[in-house]
Amino acid sequence: MTITLNRLAYQFGTDGTTSSVSVGLSGSHDSNSISASLQINATDLPDGKTFDDMAKKDFESIAKSMLAKLTAVTA
Repeated sequence: MTITLNRLAYQFGTDGTTSSVSVGLSGSHDSNSISASLQINATDLPDGKTFDDMAKKDFESIAKSMLAKLTAVTA
């Protein structure tokens, strides 16, 4: 299943700095589909990076990794 980015929204603190980023992902294959909204916080960013250092593709990659971990099936 191909998962694609369908939403990217920045949240700002009272001081004007980015406090988090919301990412929407979706995908479908045959009659199966998935839709997810994920919140990326500063602790989810690579070491030494800030929200301002990141591009759209970086947020998409982080969100897809988060989605994979959240939906992993364990026995």
